Amino acid sequence: MFKFGKQKPDIKQYAIIGIILSSLIAALSQCTGVSQDGLWDLLDEIQRKYFPQTILNEIFIQDPNKVERRVKRDVYRAIDEVTPEYDRIIEESNKRYKPRYSEKAPDGSEAQRLLGGEMRICAVWVDDCPKQ
Repeated sequence: MFKFGKQKPDIKQYAIIGIILSSLIAALSQCTGVSQDGLWDLLDEIQRKYFPQTILNEIFIQDPNKVERRVKRDVYRAIDEVTPEYDRIIEESNKRYKPRYSEKAPDGSEAQRLLGGEMRICAVWVDDCPKQ
């Protein structure tokens, strides 16, 4: 009988592919010294780019550990993409809104004679902030 649409793999296919992949990853890890998690991550990225919507993707999303690692990689990738723009905005903001430092001479009181005059850091948008 002919069926339309994507066919869901049966449990036997999952088991066979899972055993083959696990064995292959374990052997490669032993030979290369690369961690098994690193090899699973590499395989996941390759299948996401070149073989989306295949049984490999189904195997990855069935395992909570692999899904968690995929999400972490995606989050770290997104942070890395945004970081240069964020750093530029912060640097520009620091130049524009650099805090102002000011000092006043002691007013003659005993405390200020011992400690010195008033020191102050204030923001540029504060009205009584001295302009230096």
